This record gives sequence, C-alpha cells and structure tokens, in this order.
Amino acid sequence: MKKIELSADEIKVIKQQLNGEIEVWNATDEQQKHLTSVIDKAEALLDELNAYDELEGDMILWLWNKYKDQEGITE
Repeated sequence: MKKIELSADEIKVIKQQLNGEIEVWNATDEQQKHLTSVIDKAEALLDELNAYDELEGDMILWLWNKYKDQEGITE
C-alpha cells in the first residue's frame, strides 16, 4: 500500500465530518474541496487494495482509520 498523504486541511475536514459538524451539502466551498479530495483518495485506496469488503459504508472513516494505523495515531 502506498503511503496515505493528508494535508492539515484534509485532516481538519475529516475530523469535522466525523464529529457531525459538516456534511458535503452544508460545507463551505473550501471544505467541499477538501472533502472531495479525501473521498477521491479513499476511492483510489479502496481500488488499490481491493478492500471493499472492509468498507462499512463510510469511506471517510475507513480512510481515517487506515491513516491513523499508518501514522501510529491512537485517539
């Protein structure tokens, strides 16, 4: 698996989305840009790993968990 690269802005919108603070339909243009980027990265990684059986409906959460595992983040 290639390294997952997330910018500080992407991490911020991931956390906002997972906390229920934003959704794609009520996000600002800037937030939407970052959410779209995160979703694109999640789709690409799902394809690369053929990991659709791991997905439980939330691509953003799935990518975030993969990123935390990669970075050794425990929260």
